[in-house]
Amino acid sequence: MAADVAVKFAIDKQAHFWWGWSISATLYPVSLWLGIFVAALLGASKEIWDAQGHGTPDVLDFAATALGGAVGGFCCVLLGAISG
Repeated sequence: MAADVAVKFAIDKQAHFWWGWSISATLYPVSLWLGIFVAALLGASKEIWDAQGHGTPDVLDFAATALGGAVGGFCCVLLGAISG
């Protein structure tokens, strides 16, 4: 089932999600909210860069990056709670 869900989302959206996740998880030791904010900020910056003629801007790319940042932060909170 998980493979079916992954196939329904373009590989580009998956990449944006995982980049957001990794940015947030990397910055989590500094601050949960900083990690989520930086992931969203970099997602927005990438789409602004694309809009200036360097690619194809897509609001769903930004959404995937921001969502990945939020999920990455939540995973770190959850893992911290589980591990004590």
